[in-house]
Amino acid sequence: MSDRPVWKRLLLAYAGGVAFGLGALTVALVALQAWKADVPRRVLDRVAMTAAAVGAVAGEAGKTGRAGEKEPEPLLQDPVIENPALDLPPGVQVPIPEGHAIHVVRSSRELLAALRAARERGGDTAIVLEDGLYKLFKTVTIKSPNIMLLSKSADPRRVVIEGRGMRRSSRVENLIKVKSSGFVLDGITLRRTGNHLIQIAAEDDADIPVIRNCILQDAYEQIIKVSYNKDTPQVFSDSGLVENCVLEYTQGIAPNYYVGGIDAHGIRNWVIRNNLFRDIASPGERIAEHAIHLWNNTSNNLVEGNVIVDSDRGIGFGMQKRRRHPNIRYSNYGGIIRNNIIFHSDNGDPFADTGIILEDSPMTRTEGNWIYLAHDYPRAIEYRFPTTRGVVVRGNRSNKAIASRNGGTAAVLEDNDESIDRSRFLARLNVRLRELNMPEMR
Repeated sequence: MSDRPVWKRLLLAYAGGVAFGLGALTVALVALQAWKADVPRRVLDRVAMTAAAVGAVAGEAGKTGRAGEKEPEPLLQDPVIENPALDLPPGVQVPIPEGHAIHVVRSSRELLAALRAARERGGDTAIVLEDGLYKLFKTVTIKSPNIMLLSKSADPRRVVIEGRGMRRSSRVENLIKVKSSGFVLDGITLRRTGNHLIQIAAEDDADIPVIRNCILQDAYEQIIKVSYNKDTPQVFSDSGLVENCVLEYTQGIAPNYYVGGIDAHGIRNWVIRNNLFRDIASPGERIAEHAIHLWNNTSNNLVEGNVIVDSDRGIGFGMQKRRRHPNIRYSNYGGIIRNNIIFHSDNGDPFADTGIILEDSPMTRTEGNWIYLAHDYPRAIEYRFPTTRGVVVRGNRSNKAIASRNGGTAAVLEDNDESIDRSRFLARLNVRLRELNMPEMR
């Protein structure tokens, strides 16, 4: 982020839009709102980043995207929705707001009864789980706003919600599906289900979901899924937070290839930070999805400070497709991938691939990441295809190439090191694991 004051960055972005005759009105509206609104500085920083991105698109007015079309501007989130959980210290549980109903439960039956009571109340309910194992045999659907699931002990190892098992199912078996805003999951383990542990429905405008301090294990498909309806492309999931969680397959490999850590469509201004991903890896047939994959009209998301170990692919923004639905304006736009650590040992996983990949993802920043691939894949960071342009790739450290593929272009490519050795990388990795209270690696 620039050291210039926010108001100056907004003004410069606006001026750039005016100068090139494109995006000026959008930038002006964003600048005006940020100037007048009484919002925290980090929100203004995000607005400034968005405005600068629009100005950058305007500045490339002569360039074209897919099939000769102009590159679209991002679908701006206006106004920016604030997520208050962003300011909580690591490990501190989300506080229960004044006015919420509170139910303390000790069994699966009591948990389901509390969820029914929350629905009848219309939301605004905290359900506090005592230590124990809670078995769920069908999907819990959250349709009311501001529902909280919290462990009383704040220790996810002591409170476990478990599904019917990690296996192919003839019906949908998510543990939790969220169709409303303000959902909070904090300090709980979710495990063993036939589809996703959590599905967030962007198509239902499920904003500000918070998943913190959790252990998420052994889903037969993607562990966290954010779904999106291409027929209502203006409806998104905004300002989500996933932090201080462990997402993993406990047997060291997934049960099939159709798995991922976080697979998110139609999200804007999410923060995914300080999580540990382990063994998001396919056993055969095809490569698994990424540990973190954001695509289909996703924009301005931050992926920061995560550790990814022995997963087929680390972080992906965007996905190139031969035919793109007319309501998908871009696969991903903008966003930041920063200060993540990605390690893949030479462990025999059949589909070990790249660390960070940008596909159909213009104006994205990839900065300060550390990547060590002990297998034979040649590139640690890839920016692919002509629609991936204007990207910044700066200050990354790896033992493999950082390179363009298939016509991707970087506006800034500087201060990257492709020659780190294993001992230097492991020293950095273990410092980060200690910060996350995780065992070290050798």
